[in-house]
Amino acid sequence: MKETKKDRIIDAAVRLFHTQGFDGTSVRDIASKANVNVALVSYHFGGKKGLYEELMTQFLEGHLQIIKNELEMSLTTTKEQLLSLIKSLLQYQSENHFVARMVHREMTMDSVLVRELMSTYLRKEKHDIEELIRSGIKRGEFRKQPLDFAVIHLRTMIIMPFQSPHYLSELYQITTTEPYFIERYMKHIRHWVDLWLCKNQQEYTTTATYLLPRSIS
Repeated sequence: MKETKKDRIIDAAVRLFHTQGFDGTSVRDIASKANVNVALVSYHFGGKKGLYEELMTQFLEGHLQIIKNELEMSLTTTKEQLLSLIKSLLQYQSENHFVARMVHREMTMDSVLVRELMSTYLRKEKHDIEELIRSGIKRGEFRKQPLDFAVIHLRTMIIMPFQSPHYLSELYQITTTEPYFIERYMKHIRHWVDLWLCKNQQEYTTTATYLLPRSIS
């Protein structure tokens, strides 16, 4: 599919916002890098602010769509569904790492835009992950625990590598955009889910036995 001028503007903006920040990037910078007339930025997006907001909205809509798709899949256990969801979100961020960092960085600020995005997108994300963990608890797969802290912990593990890639690169020589990173990181997350969320075999057996109907003598 042929790249349009609008696509070029988006690609240029993503890279410039990533390296120079919103305030450090001008409409002229974006137009120059995209090799388009400066008026096209306003024509397609209503200006720099509109372009910035559209980039964030598109990313978060894609983020929610992945969660929706994953939750509609029929997997054997809640644990496997959760792990599949986490892996898909990691891959999505890796494929869109410039925008991911921009969005995660922006969401740490307090602004009208951030409040709107939290209300529209992150509240839905929170609800869906809570429901998944709650389902695991009801099915006897997960330990009972505070849902808020469980979601906070899980979400931090999912977004931190793409929110602070320079931290991982400089201190641990970890490149979050390389395929090996997700493979290695998922091994750690699977281990964490096994130890922290899932009941051990003894707990699971005790619960399963307790839930069995009593025999009638």
